[in-house]
Amino acid sequence: MTANTSPKIHPPLAAALARGKIARKTMAAAEGGSITCQAAAKLLGISEASVVLRWRAYRIIGWKAGKALRIPVWQFHEGKLLKGMEEILQIFHSDDQWRIVRYFLGNRRSLANERPLDLLRRGKSATVIKHATDYSQDNEW
Repeated sequence: MTANTSPKIHPPLAAALARGKIARKTMAAAEGGSITCQAAAKLLGISEASVVLRWRAYRIIGWKAGKALRIPVWQFHEGKLLKGMEEILQIFHSDDQWRIVRYFLGNRRSLANERPLDLLRRGKSATVIKHATDYSQDNEW
């Protein structure tokens, strides 16, 4: 292979990769977008290292953007995580950050076509925790 050629990607795979990139961009911008680790630390009143530790321990949602950690703002309310958020992240215990984001931002038929995020915002954390527990067992979330 020369410097000017790249490996050929099967067209359906290339299309799927392109759709995934668009979906990640859409999710990253949803509900106010994301903030830096430093901004999340300031919001929560903790150190940047503590934010990273919480992310690594499945206690806060975030994703890597290059070497930076981005934290979606929709998981916060009045300087705290939404009630139930940490418990749900512990239930899923997943390194697939985009799957986690998609769970919270997607309408769920099993939740009367509502989004888990909206239910948490309305104080219905017990409903979402039960849903997460039920669906994590079948890996259907």
